[in-house]
Amino acid sequence: MARIISATLVWDGPYEQATGVIGKAGIYMVIAGWKGSDGNYNPSTYILLDIGQSGEAADRLASHDREDCWERNKPTGSTLLFKFAAMPSSQFDETDRRIVECCLRFHNRPLPCGTECNQAYDRPDSVSIANKGQLKPLSESYTCRPG
Repeated sequence: MARIISATLVWDGPYEQATGVIGKAGIYMVIAGWKGSDGNYNPSTYILLDIGQSGEAADRLASHDREDCWERNKPTGSTLLFKFAAMPSSQFDETDRRIVECCLRFHNRPLPCGTECNQAYDRPDSVSIANKGQLKPLSESYTCRPG
């Protein structure tokens, strides 16, 4: 049965360490970034490397199978950074998170790491995503529909 999902993702971060990402269910993004002259990371420099989902984001990022891909694809002189948006298990299950992950990847393709959905949004489900908080480098909203 096809799902209709509406998700407001409130992004936290960036974190320099994966341990900064709360160990809750949600969506994470991995970006490369540079600090500005003020010592803070400059969102205009962010390069999106990967988007994923997990029921325990901190645990997933701490031992991720695509970490080598992130390191290979981050530009020289940049720092790997992590952002996180909660999708509480009380409201969303793993399938919901995977559908949201696919829509985000599709709209931000091609990603060098985590290539599922880079070619097409091939799910039978409809999803509407609003990004809030520290959303850069993502756009404010996405909609994905079947076929």
